[in-house]
Amino acid sequence: MGAKVALVAGLISLVLGSVFATTAAGGPGTGNGIVGAWAAMVFWLIGVVLGGLTLNRLRQVGRIG
Repeated sequence: MGAKVALVAGLISLVLGSVFATTAAGGPGTGNGIVGAWAAMVFWLIGVVLGGLTLNRLRQVGRIG
């Protein structure tokens, strides 16, 4: 269950981070949160990698079909 949550949360952070990054005015240090938007997109990558590795490991063990 946690692996699926990581995948979904990663996808949500990618979508929201990219939408915010494209609509934010100004650059880093202006207080508009552009750095937080880029961090959300990095968390997408981390969530997808960890969720994918966990799902792969669970399939190898035979816990999920």
